[in-house]
Amino acid sequence: MSANFFYAAYSYLDEWMSKDRQFHEVLAFAKTDVDANKGAETLVEVAKHYGVIRTLKAGAGESVRLESAYRMLTSTTSPGLDDVPKTVDKFASELGSVYGGLPFSAASKFLWMRFRTPIVIYDSLVAAYLAAENRGYDNRTSESFYSAWRENYLRNQEANLAACDELISIKKFTLASGCKDEDVSNWTNSEWFRERVFDHFMQSNSPLIENQKSSS
Repeated sequence: MSANFFYAAYSYLDEWMSKDRQFHEVLAFAKTDVDANKGAETLVEVAKHYGVIRTLKAGAGESVRLESAYRMLTSTTSPGLDDVPKTVDKFASELGSVYGGLPFSAASKFLWMRFRTPIVIYDSLVAAYLAAENRGYDNRTSESFYSAWRENYLRNQEANLAACDELISIKKFTLASGCKDEDVSNWTNSEWFRERVFDHFMQSNSPLIENQKSSS
C-alpha cells in the first residue's frame, strides 16, 4: 500500500520535533552566537542521523570532528531559487577537499539545516523515486535532480497543502502535542515544512522501499 501525503505530513512533523528542529536551532543562518564546537558537534549529529557520516573521513588537524565543515558552512551565503544546485555542488566540493570524495548528500543536508528553503536535500530514496518512469530525473547531475524535484513538488502542491492543513487537528497524536497551536500552524504553513513533507512522501513511495518489501 502506497503512503499518502497525510502520512508524510504526520511523519515529518514528528521528525521536525525530534531531530530537525534541534539541529536547525543551532545551525540556523540567523544564529550568530553559537559556540564553534557546539556547531561542529551538531553537524556530527546531523551526519549520523541522516546516515552520511561515513562519507566524511576524519579531517586532518581537526581537534573537534567536522569543525572545518562548520566553519565552511557558516561562510556560505543563502542561495536564490536558481542558485541551489551550484551552491550545493560548491559546498560539496569544499567538504571533499577536507574529508575526501564529493559528499553531495551531506552537503545538501548541512545546507538545509542552515537555510532550509530553497535548499533541497539529496536522498537516495528520493532520487530513485524521481528517476522512476516519467519523473524527469536522469540520475546524472545536481541540476537534473533539483529540476525534477521542484517540478514534481509543484505538481503535488494541492495534496501536500491539504495534508499539512490537517496537522493542527491531530496535534495531540504527535510529538508536537505540547506545543502551542500558533507554533504548529507557523511550521506547517511554511514552505520549508511542506518541502520536507514532500521528501517524506517520496521516500515512503520510493522504488527502493518497494523492492525491499518484495524481497523480504
